[in-house]
This record gives sequence, C-alpha cells and structure tokens, in this order.
Amino acid sequence: MMPASRRALLATAGLGLAAPALATGRPPRILMILFRGWEEACDGFRDYFAARRMPVDLVVRDVAQDLSRVPALVREARTMRPDLVYLWGTTLTMAVLGPWDAHDPDRHLSGIPAVFNIVTDPVGNRIVRSRAAPGRPVTGTEYIAPVAVQVEAIAAYRPFRRIAAPFNPLEQNSARVVEEMGQLLAARGAALQKLPVPVRADGRPDPSAIPALLREARAGGAEWLYIPPDTFLNDHRALLTQTAIAEGLPTFSASERFVAFADGLAGLVSRYTSVGAFTAFKAEQILTGGRDPGSIPVETLTRFSYQIRMETARLLGAYPPVGLLRIAEPV
Repeated sequence: MMPASRRALLATAGLGLAAPALATGRPPRILMILFRGWEEACDGFRDYFAARRMPVDLVVRDVAQDLSRVPALVREARTMRPDLVYLWGTTLTMAVLGPWDAHDPDRHLSGIPAVFNIVTDPVGNRIVRSRAAPGRPVTGTEYIAPVAVQVEAIAAYRPFRRIAAPFNPLEQNSARVVEEMGQLLAARGAALQKLPVPVRADGRPDPSAIPALLREARAGGAEWLYIPPDTFLNDHRALLTQTAIAEGLPTFSASERFVAFADGLAGLVSRYTSVGAFTAFKAEQILTGGRDPGSIPVETLTRFSYQIRMETARLLGAYPPVGLLRIAEPV
C-alpha cells in the first residue's frame, strides 16, 4: 500500500503539462483522496502515467472509511491547489463534491478539477447532471456493468425465480443497486429478497450478522445470492463467500474482488486496474489536453469479464453451462 504522503512518480520523459505545472516547471500535482486505502484501481491510475512516460506528483490521502476526515482534506486541497483531485468510491466522492445541483462551496471541493473512480450511478447519486454533460468541472468512470446486463448474466449461468441480496443500508450506492435489481426482477416475474445488514448501536453495520442473513436467504428459497458494490461487504468478503458455500448458495457479484480475491462463484466485472487506467486517461485529457472536465463524458469500460471461480463451482456442484465457459474467465 502506498503511504499516505506525497509520492512522486518519475518517468524518463514527459508529455505536455497542465498550465499551472508548465508555469512552474514541475510535474502536474494530483491529490489522491482514497476511501479504503490504496488498491488495484489506484495501481491502474498510477501505471497509466508510467506507461505514457508522463511524470506526475501523486499526493496520497486516505480517509480509512471515516468521512469525518473529509472536511480537513477539502481544506488541505484549497491550500495545496493541486492541478487535479482524484476521488475513489461513490461514498467519498459524494462527501467531497456534494450534489451537482446543491453544491456548498463552504463545505465541498470547488475551483479544482476532479476525476472520480470506482463510482456507482453518478447521475442517480447526483454527482453529475448527466453522463454526457457532467454539469460541473468533474468527470470520471463507473465500474459496474449495467444492472440489467448483470441480471441476464446470472440467468445465463442458471435460471432463477428468487434472488437474495445482502447490503449495507448505510451505503447509498449499494442500496440503489439493490433497489434497481428488485425492479428488474419484478419486471421478469422473479423476486428479490432484500437483506440489509443490521446496524449496531455504534452506527456501524454488524459483520457478525452475515451468517444469519445468509441462513435467512436459504430459508427463503433464494437460488442466488447477489452481491452489490459495497465496501462493507468487501471488507468481509471472505466470511460472506465462505458462508454462502456452507449454505449451498451460489453467489454472483458486481465486483471482481468477491470472485478473484474471495470464494464467490461468479460475476460480470470490470477489472479495477483497467478502470483506474481509464480514469487516468480522462485525467490526462485535463492535465495535458487542457480540456474542461465538464466536457468529458462519464463512461464505463466497453468490455466486462465474466469471471467464474471453478473451485467454488465444484464445491457447490454448480458447474456453468459449456456455452458460458467459452466466453468466461475461470479464476
């Protein structure tokens, strides 16, 4: 993990620099504000500049899932005046930028271009006005496949009538995806069993409740367990996916971490490193191309990976159809 301090990324040659950097003869400075530490999307962001031989100065800060640290970092950004701010994750991006149509310059970042990464539904969460026209000096990338496409991907593996979805009710992005999933399933005559994780007296979701929720899913007749994009569930992905195996529940994930780095069965996912590199491409357009972030559309990758963990399939006795194996990526 990269330490939470300034870290210069040096390369042997550079491309054109942003106007502030050109004026001082220094590389562009990017303040990276992270939600849960340095991970693969950050690798992709950093490595893109290295591959392009573009020197940038990365100043890294991590709120460690504590949004009470955001105001101090917004103040630091105002003092530092970086050429660009990088934001990781939906919850953090919402806290730093505020709604596009209710921005408070006293609380939220302003006057500095920003890119966001690993964000879910930036329009529904009011981070941008629209994907084509963000409506503010902000752009970025989404990372999950459209929920309707995920539903079809689940059906391609095994038909279903009922799906259960655990989620952290305190994470708005997770709750929104689960809500959309429920609407899509209802439209096709199927049902979604919503399983919000109970919140403890200290205001945090209770990981010890995960096994009971999965037993509830099995008792309710769930044929799949859907795992939405959810930082809390990611933090407890080993417990979640191993308990699902014990309960005989196949899991389908919106994020690669539950399949590639845990024991989830399957998922239609974007690779974090690829999403990070795509975000860096948008940052480059701002830093070297002089583009207004508000003119750069918010996009997802055009290709997703259908990942299947074959050992989990063996344990569950839930092998994928042969036709699906022709396009899937076994892990």
